[in-house]
Amino acid sequence: MTDSTGKNASMNADDCPWTDEEIDKMIAKDTLIKMKCTACGHIANVPDWIIGEFAEEDRMSGKHGEVEIECPVCNGPMRRIR
Repeated sequence: MTDSTGKNASMNADDCPWTDEEIDKMIAKDTLIKMKCTACGHIANVPDWIIGEFAEEDRMSGKHGEVEIECPVCNGPMRRIR
């Protein structure tokens, strides 16, 4: 038996189909949502597509209400600043 997953399991920088400039342009197009940790007060700008993925995950699991993400500093809950 052979394992074909190892051949294409990771991509190095030489294999990337986009240039650094193209990646920067894609990132610049992101709409950023300001989020604040309720535990430590850390504030971060989070791309809206990440918030959308968490919202979809919450919807599928039956959770309703405001989307929370994990704080990268203290692992507490981060919520959108209104």
